[in-house]
Formats: sequence, structure tokens, C-alpha cells
Amino acid sequence: MSGIMSDDRYLELAPLAALGALDGPERSGFEAHVADCPACRGELQAHEAVAGRIALSLAPVPPSSVVRRRVLEATGSRATVRPPRTAAWPWTALATAAALVLAVALFVVRGQRDEARRQASWLASRIHDTESELASLRQNLGEEQGLHALVAHPDSRMAPLSGLKDAPQARARVIWNAASRRAVLLVSGLPPAPQGKAYEVWVIAGSAPTPAGVFRVDAHGTATFTLLIVEDTAQVKTFAVTLEPAEGVPAPTGPMMLAGTVS
Repeated sequence: MSGIMSDDRYLELAPLAALGALDGPERSGFEAHVADCPACRGELQAHEAVAGRIALSLAPVPPSSVVRRRVLEATGSRATVRPPRTAAWPWTALATAAALVLAVALFVVRGQRDEARRQASWLASRIHDTESELASLRQNLGEEQGLHALVAHPDSRMAPLSGLKDAPQARARVIWNAASRRAVLLVSGLPPAPQGKAYEVWVIAGSAPTPAGVFRVDAHGTATFTLLIVEDTAQVKTFAVTLEPAEGVPAPTGPMMLAGTVS
């Protein structure tokens, strides 16, 4: 059977299928596959032949002479009670032992396979979590480095934003550079946005506000957000924050939470 070329996954399931140890999706998937795969079908038949010897290879246990005599007396039979004949089939014991060892080995292999799958799933989950943490750290590091560079630039300016009636405890600052159009918003005390909502930043240079990005605050109401680069930042007169749909809108529709004029 070692020379058979087929899907290794289904070849591994063949011994379990021969013992009736498959169930659910594994059983239905194996049955569907083996119907069109001669190699796996041959593998299954070979294991079924071995598994079938488990019951057939067990030698019958004859009754004792006392029990046999009582049965014959009860039926009125005069047959001579002869000692039971013992069949001498050395291969029977070997086949039984081999079949039992195979059955135990198959269940051990299945347990090891399931444990390996659980370990692989756990490792994949840990790798995904680690990658997400690294991506978050890279993003935070990049934002921190960008903020430091912006603050250190001699042409950068800062505008304070005050909380309005819907967020009286909120405070914010925008640090921006008119030449590069780069700007960073630092927020504190802003309540987390409701489900399906987010905060949107606006740069106001003329009569119409220009959207500069959507952000959310953490559980403590704080956020550091790098604004989108927009042309109006060069001539900005007011920065503002409103509560909007989570995907953002091209023009303000919700209540204004923070605002601050540029002096």
C-alpha cells in the first residue's frame, strides 16, 4: 500500500473508516472522495479485511463438561459426553492480536492527529495575534515619530480646541505645518462614539469645511490622529470635530463636538 499515490489526508482516514471511527463531515467527505478514488478505495478494502478478522478470529469458548452434561440430561439425550475439542489454529491468535493492535494504534494515531490540529490552530492564532500587535506597534511608532518631527519643526503651529455643549469635558490640540499640510490631532475627554458612529475632523479655510479623516477614541476618551493632507490646511482658520456615520461624510451632518480657531 506504500506505493499508492493519492491524497495523503484521505489515506490517513482509511484505517479509521474501516473501524467505523469516522463521523460527521469527516465521514461524509471521505465517502464522497473514496467513491471516485481507486487508490483510497483499495486502501479502505485492505483495512476492512484486517478489521473484519477481529470478530472472526476469536476462538469459541466451549462449555465445561458439567454444564454440557446438565444440558444433555435436561433434554433427555443419551449422547456420550466427550471432552471438548480444542482447535489448533496458531494463526487465529496472531490475527486476533494483530487486529487488536491495529485498532488501538488507529485510535492513538487519530488522537495524535487531532491534538496536532489543535496545536496548529493555536499556533496560527498566536501568529495572527502577534502580527496584529506588531502592526499596531509599527503604526504607533510611526505616528509618534511623525508627531515628534512635526512638533520639532520651527514652522509648526498649535491650535487648541474646546469641547462644545455635547462634549463639555473634551479638549484637543492640533499641531500643523502650513507648508507641508501635515497636521496631528491630540484628543482627551471625548466620549466613545456610539455604535455605527465615529468622529470626523474638518479643516475650515473658507466657507465650506473640508473633511480630513475619521477617527475613534479609546475607552478613556483619548486619541492621536494624523489628519489627511488637504490643501486647506495651508490657509486654515478653524479646526472642528463632529459626530458622523462611521464611514464619514463629505459635509458635516452631526453635532459639533470640538472646535478651535487659528490665531
